[in-house]
Amino acid sequence: MNAKQTRTDTPVPMTPEQQFFFDLRGWILLPEVLSTSEIEETKAEVYAGARQSYQGALQNLLDHPAVVGILNEILSEEPFVRDDCYGFRCEGSFTTVRHPGWDVSTRGDNGMPHVVRPPQQANAMRYQVAGGKIFAGLTRVVWELEEVKAGQGGTTFLSGSHKAHFNYGGPDRYRPNIGGSPWEADMREAMDEYSCPPGSVVIFTESLVHAANDWINPDNPRCAVFNCYNSIWAQWHRLNLSHEIIETMPPKRQSLFRGTWAIGGGPGGNRAYSLDNRTI
Repeated sequence: MNAKQTRTDTPVPMTPEQQFFFDLRGWILLPEVLSTSEIEETKAEVYAGARQSYQGALQNLLDHPAVVGILNEILSEEPFVRDDCYGFRCEGSFTTVRHPGWDVSTRGDNGMPHVVRPPQQANAMRYQVAGGKIFAGLTRVVWELEEVKAGQGGTTFLSGSHKAHFNYGGPDRYRPNIGGSPWEADMREAMDEYSCPPGSVVIFTESLVHAANDWINPDNPRCAVFNCYNSIWAQWHRLNLSHEIIETMPPKRQSLFRGTWAIGGGPGGNRAYSLDNRTI
């Protein structure tokens, strides 16, 4: 599909089973979402040096129908799900290629399990469930373009920690990682892993304790796209994408980058992206 075409594919609704496990664990895996041709096209762009998934074929992952229905369910509300705009926002994107032997020392956090904010505290990014509705706060969508084998370097999750109400034992209750906790080894041991074929997608709330790991899979690199989404009510990342790139997108896709507000602005509210109405 050409990146400048308007996607007309119907979003795939989140199933009751997916809701149950997402709420229980804080993450879900959708295996084999992309076709072989989609995998090859997007993977080639990442290996060629693409750092953001906003141009070329990678752009289509931003509002792929397999994730739009889920993001509608966990980040939006019915009045804001419209035909001409999305009820959630995209905050950022990066790609990664981790060759066999890559280790977490290349990261600033050295692979320390972390969250967007300490999970035992209330804040704007906090995972919530109210009135039978999930509000997942800051949400990460990871497109795995190569095979991932459990225990060989994929992202790991401390399932259920997105709903923790107590300090995880560290010296600083405001620290957004488990560093310094006397329970660190036990928490690392309890973290869940996943295996998946190329073209799969992992969706998780950033309120969940999660971690990067050394890539020890000898058969292929980790080639992945990390897209981040949020409610139209809140913002965590500063957008690092130019207006010139966004304005080449179809109007509905552009709405992923509109300003962070929801009420006012005429009868339709905040629906359309423009130079004067964009995330900064």
